[in-house]
Amino acid sequence: GWGCLAFYPFFYPVGLWSAARFPDPGAPRWLLVLAAGLFFGGWVLSRGANLQKFTFKTRPASRFLGLFEPKAIESGGHRLLCGGFWGLARHINYLGELGMAVGLTLALGRPLDPWPWLYPLYYVALLVPRQADDDRRCKAKYGPLWDEYCRLVPYRIIPGIY
Repeated sequence: GWGCLAFYPFFYPVGLWSAARFPDPGAPRWLLVLAAGLFFGGWVLSRGANLQKFTFKTRPASRFLGLFEPKAIESGGHRLLCGGFWGLARHINYLGELGMAVGLTLALGRPLDPWPWLYPLYYVALLVPRQADDDRRCKAKYGPLWDEYCRLVPYRIIPGIY
């Protein structure tokens, strides 16, 4: 839609304005290591969670990566994955997306420049309401099974916090 054609191509590179103004920000090594760790950790969360969900949907009885037994609850022909990544938070993949966005922002080497932070802030503005919408749709679709899942996995995006 409109976002893919008009918004994203112009909005996502806004943080690069900082890099264009300061091509060598002289970023300390610790900041770059932190940026790489956040990006890679976010990638593992996002990709790992989505791959685990895909594996569960396509081969429900198989172990994720051949290691982890699927933990699920079921009722009325519905099954919900509540172990592994999906036992940490109901939308743990969103935390991964946010981690990658913050990692990319910090990798530009100017953490006090506001422009690069528009990208992760946009993700917060996008993903927090989306999580609420997802929860409403899942409640309507799964009913009491969703209530049980929310009891087992109380955190929405950030384990232990939200």
